[in-house]
Amino acid sequence: PPDFTYCFLPAHIIMIHYSPTAKTLALLPKFTGFLSFLGSTFIFQDVVIHRKTVHRVYHRLVFGLSCSDMIASIVNILSTWPIPEGSDGVYLASGTTQTCTAQGFFNELGNLATPLYNASLCVYYVLVIRDGWKEDQIRTTAEPLMHLIPITVAFSIAILGIPFTLYNNSGWLCWIASYPGKCEGDTCTRGVHANIFRWVHYAIIWSAILSVTVGMYSIYRKVRDEERIQSQENDEDAVRRGVKSKKVAIQAGLFVGALYLTWIFTTITRIYQITTGNGNFVLLLLMAIFFPLQGFFNCIIYLRPRYLRTKSRNRDAPMRRLLYLSLYHESHPIHGLQLNRSDSGEGDTNGYRLRPRETDEEWRRRRSSTASFYSIRNSGRKPVPRLNDTDDASCAINTVMAVASVSDYKNTKSNETEAQDDAMVAVEESSVDSDVMEALEESSVDSDAAVPPPAVQEMVDK
Repeated sequence: PPDFTYCFLPAHIIMIHYSPTAKTLALLPKFTGFLSFLGSTFIFQDVVIHRKTVHRVYHRLVFGLSCSDMIASIVNILSTWPIPEGSDGVYLASGTTQTCTAQGFFNELGNLATPLYNASLCVYYVLVIRDGWKEDQIRTTAEPLMHLIPITVAFSIAILGIPFTLYNNSGWLCWIASYPGKCEGDTCTRGVHANIFRWVHYAIIWSAILSVTVGMYSIYRKVRDEERIQSQENDEDAVRRGVKSKKVAIQAGLFVGALYLTWIFTTITRIYQITTGNGNFVLLLLMAIFFPLQGFFNCIIYLRPRYLRTKSRNRDAPMRRLLYLSLYHESHPIHGLQLNRSDSGEGDTNGYRLRPRETDEEWRRRRSSTASFYSIRNSGRKPVPRLNDTDDASCAINTVMAVASVSDYKNTKSNETEAQDDAMVAVEESSVDSDVMEALEESSVDSDAAVPPPAVQEMVDK
């Protein structure tokens, strides 16, 4: 039968024989980059669409991280396509100098902003766990710099590459490289200062990685000291806070591990190319596999706490079912949970606590008992005439009605403890990781302080 394999390929690709290395480096990043794009897109929609508003510092940082990684993922999916057509030894090269410059610009933009946002995320964890900063304090003091530094540095270096004509064929995509390849000084027609900018690029990258490493070490020491104090004091509250801080530290450490796994092979490969002038196939292969996968790694880490929570509620479910459920926010009906306003105004889902969905009969019975208990007529009291809202008696009646509307609240002290537990459970559910801040804020408040239910407090305020 006739072979139509090459019917839709350009003539120059059919006639030229390409090495297995060239084909591997052209095709492999398309698949790994696509996985990374899916992961970053999932985090993006989970933060923005499901939450309606990005109202926490953590979510805004993850949003910025996902956006920068989506840019880098698209660049990796394109791989060799934007490289000028006819480039020696480049499989599927179909672009022009202009398309190569565009790819190089977005390549530098995304790959610089991503590790810098990782560093910002690590700073957030350090401020929360080690320094005990509150959400408002981080929002007003540190968050502007957490966004300004990654965006400013990435755009500045990426824009500088255009007038210096730095973006050229670097093997399997367009990046900072001299043209023609292996040229030096005045013999180069483009990218004369490519080697200098490459060292600047990796200096920025590894400065971010080293700062993340230092931050993680400080978190480790903080958690270790807390465990030592707990073993000496045997305080239940201290033990609980220490366990929760340890969970947050593990989550932060996984993000750092993904950053190392993404950049270690790329850095070694580029250093080997700069120092020897040649490429190593094994290093290039590892770079093509791991470098485009950061968004995929981040998505797995982002979903890990939610998976653990789903597994704890469905112990007998197969792994495939657990993975499927983990893709949905816990407020989704597929989990069989319902939202109930928590006693302290905080909880698993922006002030709401998740519990098993009750039946209609259970709801009617609960509301009936509530209405009977607070009914003025059944209590033997005479009906009180309706007064204006400004009268004291009207205020008293409204207060009773407000108490009735929140009759399902438990006693105040147990509610305070539950609120702390529910907020810190954010470590076990990716969609509320930022509520870790609220748990640490609440841990500094006296647990014996009486906190009135929100409805009653609203009436008192009026």
